[in-house]
Amino acid sequence: MLAAARRPTVSWLFFSPSGRAGRQTFILGWLFWLMMNSFALAKLTLVPEDDDLLPLYQLVFVISMGLSIVSAVMMSIKRLHDMNMPGLIALTLFIPAVSMLVLFLLCMWPSARRANAYGETTDWPRL
Repeated sequence: MLAAARRPTVSWLFFSPSGRAGRQTFILGWLFWLMMNSFALAKLTLVPEDDDLLPLYQLVFVISMGLSIVSAVMMSIKRLHDMNMPGLIALTLFIPAVSMLVLFLLCMWPSARRANAYGETTDWPRL
């Protein structure tokens, strides 16, 4: 029963700093949030200002952005763990001049080949 609780889930991927995430999982996670935020922004910009649904679309956009920021930090921590680096480096994503370079490196840097302090294998929660 304990092994089933440690299986990778969507909530683990997006909202947990535990374990490791490989390049493909990391990039697909970022693309998912890009798609969700783009959809919310498109709906928000296409609604006329006098429409009754405008507050709803504004709320959806704000919630989507908040969830994506938290998720991006959690996925970055797992990606750094996969590279055998400390998760605190993920805070560099909030430095405007450095964030694009850090994101590029997170997408391109290879995973650690062996088990490390953050987990036995890539794309799996820490046991």
